[in-house]
Amino acid sequence: MQKLKLVGLLTAAILAILCAVLIVVRLTVNPNNYKGKIVALVKESTGRDLKLTGDIKLSVFPWVALELGPATLGNPTGFSNEAFLAFNHASVRVRLLPLLQKRLEVARVAIDGLDLRLAKNAQGRGNWQGSAESPAQTPKPADGDAARYWEGLANVRLKTGRVSYEGITLSNIDFETGSVGAEHEIPVSLSLDANRGIGGEQAALHAKFHVSEDATGEQLRIAAVNLNGNVARPGEAMPVPWDVSAPDIKINLMEQTLVLPAFTMSYSNARVSGAVSATKILDDLNMTGTVTLAPLVLREFVPRLGGSLPKTRDQKVLSQLSASTEFAYNAKALSLSKLQMRLDDTQLQGKLTLPMDKEGAIEFDLTADQIDLDRYRAPEGAAEPTPTPSEKAAKSANPLNANGTFKLKAARVMRVDFSNLRVTLAAKDNLMHLNPIEAQVDGAQYAGNITIDSRGPAPVLSVDEHLTGVDMTRLLANTAQKGRVSGRATLNFKATARGATVDACLKTLTGHLDANVENGALEGIDVAYELGVAQALIDNSATPAQNSTGHTKFEAFKTSAQITNGVAETHDLTIVSQVLKVTGQGSANLSSKAIDFKLLAAILTPPARSTEIPLKITGTYVDPTVRPDVEAVAKGQLKQKLQDVLKKNGLEGLFKR
Repeated sequence: MQKLKLVGLLTAAILAILCAVLIVVRLTVNPNNYKGKIVALVKESTGRDLKLTGDIKLSVFPWVALELGPATLGNPTGFSNEAFLAFNHASVRVRLLPLLQKRLEVARVAIDGLDLRLAKNAQGRGNWQGSAESPAQTPKPADGDAARYWEGLANVRLKTGRVSYEGITLSNIDFETGSVGAEHEIPVSLSLDANRGIGGEQAALHAKFHVSEDATGEQLRIAAVNLNGNVARPGEAMPVPWDVSAPDIKINLMEQTLVLPAFTMSYSNARVSGAVSATKILDDLNMTGTVTLAPLVLREFVPRLGGSLPKTRDQKVLSQLSASTEFAYNAKALSLSKLQMRLDDTQLQGKLTLPMDKEGAIEFDLTADQIDLDRYRAPEGAAEPTPTPSEKAAKSANPLNANGTFKLKAARVMRVDFSNLRVTLAAKDNLMHLNPIEAQVDGAQYAGNITIDSRGPAPVLSVDEHLTGVDMTRLLANTAQKGRVSGRATLNFKATARGATVDACLKTLTGHLDANVENGALEGIDVAYELGVAQALIDNSATPAQNSTGHTKFEAFKTSAQITNGVAETHDLTIVSQVLKVTGQGSANLSSKAIDFKLLAAILTPPARSTEIPLKITGTYVDPTVRPDVEAVAKGQLKQKLQDVLKKNGLEGLFKR
């Protein structure tokens, strides 16, 4: 008992002596007298200039406290003369009794008015790294030493801070933590404003969460994460709100893992939820997880991003968008599997891989149920958007590199119904193949092979297409030949063209066409009526009393055409019906629409004679003109009269010798 009392008295005496010494130091030592030594020490160890324009204040009881007035720390050699770091006031308070026991317990660290200006020089070195000529830095203490000498930090507070880097500025930074060294969760709060130097643009952040470690000290847990703020854009009346929340995030820096079991994010009226797991978070990030986009009204959302949607014929489209997918990310690619996406009335599903480097290719296998593309087309009469020079340059510099298959169960395009569409795409280095292309078109069967070669100065288009049993009325419904031909057709078309516009392609189109149309009609031409007019001309009789019907029915319409530089020529045009037969030849200019055909037509039903009547078709295939070929008629009459004279005089074989 006496020993315990003695120890107590000695301890009290030692503490009293130490306190007395500290008080004497506080009363007799002026820390401002050491400014020069502090500045010299910083210059020697970092190569930077330190300016202490304010007073240094020191207190020793009940804690050791150091306060600095305004101060600046300069940039290393090779950077501008402006300050790297500046602050208005800084203070550190260390608990006295734990310090006497070789334990560092910081009661509070406070910095007011911090201004940190980060920059890189021409060699890519950051001013936070120092310069190559800077003296070697003092080695960091081992982890065990750090744990022994830095056991607790009760509070860290940063007020009205500012950080800038390459045009991005974080201002009005307020940051505060609870006890850092305690075993319980550490509350953290942060708020700041951010901008990129664009007038009228500003982003705000408010964050609250709790941080804690597990018993081993290897796993960090961030709980009750709540981030929110708003984004203001130029020209917008109101800032757009956003928020992110997560109940729990676990990070293990030793094993380089991250687990985010659930999260939600929102921006304006867009809301995303999901989960993420990550490995190699420091060396080679790999992530897997799920993402779900709740139904989103695009026409409200896109303008809030500063964008605009294209004008469409149906103003109700581009309304609702939703999606869900599983994903996997690494340095090479982002892969989406079990993708489910819905745009308006169209459901899309499948898988998609997006490369993370220039050498990788987009890979996809996607299936859509149905879509009416006519609803998404530009309004009638609206000009097609012309790519800007910068867009053309970007497209040329980043050619499409993709492989995959797209299937569409039903679609409507230009009033034509497609079903069971299947397209296989292979594109690389400005060379694109669409082969095979298969579809049913209004009940007809389509098979195609299309190649677009953009490696030269002008794109080259190659097509090899086959249509069997197509309805010509519907096929031509939205073309310049609208209403010209009806019936069911089999078409085979193989050609090449060069140019970046439709007109350029029409002028250079070269290839071959075979067409066979059954049980249809030619609209705008009444061949039987024109035959009657021609017969009346030959007979010098009155023209037919019946007016032109404006169309010519037929059982078969056959032709083949050789196309050279946009001009199609045929020598085997044949039109057959129960009442007439037409054969002929001619040409059509696909660019100017001009046509020039010479036909021989005959009415097959009695009492009409089977004399072949020549007809001429000129004008354009949009507005053709049909008339008897008077010159051919005159030649035919003259030839017939000559033959009659020779026969009468017994000389019919004269010109056969």
